[in-house]
Amino acid sequence: MPEIAREVFAYFQGNPVLYAAMAFIAGFLAHKTVARDASSAFIPSAIIGAVGLFLGQFVLLYFGLREYLDKLPEFRLFFDFLTAYIGSFIVATLIHFIKPL
Repeated sequence: MPEIAREVFAYFQGNPVLYAAMAFIAGFLAHKTVARDASSAFIPSAIIGAVGLFLGQFVLLYFGLREYLDKLPEFRLFFDFLTAYIGSFIVATLIHFIKPL
């Protein structure tokens, strides 16, 4: 598992600004989906998004789905955002269950 985590971090180093923006947007959307009345703070959305983006890419690598997605390079950015949103949604849901916003 540590080698998968290193591979995910290496993948993010290819374009860190793009993935930081993607993480923030996915975290903001997931945060608003889970707790609609919550404040739209920058820091919680960024943290939720970053953890969700990492979680989504980790799952893709762990289950070996990246080989299938590499066959569709024109949709790679869409699939990265989709996995970031799903991962962020899971993280935001867990946070909301632990501490309702």
